[in-house]
Amino acid sequence: MLADTAPGLPPVQIADLGSGALAAVGEILAALLERERSGRGRHVVISMTHGAHRFAAHRLAGEPAPRLLTGGLARYRTYETGDGRYLTVAALEPKFARRLAELLDLPGVDDGEALAARISSKTLAEWLELFEGEDVAVGPVWTLEEAARDFAYEPPPGRPPALGEHTAAWRDYLGAD
Repeated sequence: MLADTAPGLPPVQIADLGSGALAAVGEILAALLERERSGRGRHVVISMTHGAHRFAAHRLAGEPAPRLLTGGLARYRTYETGDGRYLTVAALEPKFARRLAELLDLPGVDDGEALAARISSKTLAEWLELFEGEDVAVGPVWTLEEAARDFAYEPPPGRPPALGEHTAAWRDYLGAD
């Protein structure tokens, strides 16, 4: 998956979270369900490498545009607004592209230079006001603080547990040796 963005790294550990933790949760839940139904559990194997490959394996059959989801298509990129903020554009489907072109007063949204110039002509707030209630597949690039406020996330009180702090308690609870 990194081939499109190397040497740059993504800001989220997609293999750890999506292929490791998320896959583990699904496999563990399936094993628990199997135990509930049959009285037998099952052996669970989680491979972050294999799981990460599954996220991109569909691309082996080819893509409609090179680097489709990593900047190869003008209407699926992040653009700087007039105030130095950023707007995501994800108008892959024709209905989103048509409406976005209408609102931007452009003949289309496949010319990256024209799209970048148009989006840089207004502030992020102005674009968000224009796009409010419109079916255009665009959105703001929030800072972490803005996203937390917008999605009403509050970190849990106190400190996170130290590495291994609860290991003994979990091992005891699970009856592990």
